[in-house]
Amino acid sequence: MIKNTTTRSFRSWPRPLRILSLVAAGVLALAIIGASAFAGYTAFLAPPLAKAQQEQCDHSFSSDAGRAACVAGHPDKAKAADRTAAQLAKQHALVKRCQSQYDDLTAQTDCANGDTASADADQAAADKAAADAEKAATAGQSYDNPVAVGTHVSMQNTNRLDGSVVTYSEWISGFNADWRGYDEFEAPDAGMKYVAFVVHVQATDAGVDAGAIAYDASFTDATGNVYDHADAEFEAKPQMPQVTLGAGQQTSGVVVFQVPASVSTGVATFGDGTVFEAVR
Repeated sequence: MIKNTTTRSFRSWPRPLRILSLVAAGVLALAIIGASAFAGYTAFLAPPLAKAQQEQCDHSFSSDAGRAACVAGHPDKAKAADRTAAQLAKQHALVKRCQSQYDDLTAQTDCANGDTASADADQAAADKAAADAEKAATAGQSYDNPVAVGTHVSMQNTNRLDGSVVTYSEWISGFNADWRGYDEFEAPDAGMKYVAFVVHVQATDAGVDAGAIAYDASFTDATGNVYDHADAEFEAKPQMPQVTLGAGQQTSGVVVFQVPASVSTGVATFGDGTVFEAVR
């Protein structure tokens, strides 16, 4: 009779081996049960729990960073993130408000730092600087903003028979608000008087007609009335000579205007009213 040595019952295994096998089987069973439970949790329980947690975090915190920290299970970090976000939002709103109130960058910075007094002072200084720059850039272009008396104004003489253009400088001096250098035949009309100033002409280019240039000068009073040359001018001393200047040469002469007796200030106007120089 031949024995079957290939099949042995579990009970015939050595005891340690049987115990080890039972432990392995238990571990395998627990692993299978755990995996099944995890799969069930992941598939059925986790989504609604995660959704509920997200909704709770969305309700409790206003910032994205705060909600993310809440979902990750860090409520303290979530609160800190919300405080930081609130501070940044407040600062951003303040910067926007300052930008709407002030044009000057330094004023905006002071305003954002809470120093409105300095911001107001900075903006006032910037406004004044801008106004001064604009006034300087347009000096001599209007009655209200003439250049100072004695300012050399560069001009061009284009009204010439040969069509050429010559450049010269013109300025005034010696304004007399009640000129009396006339004789009995040239007395001003009733209620009128003469004013006079000295016109200076210096040629930049050769060929400047000094006499013609002098007649480009006129007088404008405070109300904007423009006065032409008076006949009494021809007796004024010294008269503007009728000469043609060479390059670099200069000359001068008195020009006279008849104005109402009440007029005492105004501006000298050169070049058909395109340049203004104060005489008040």
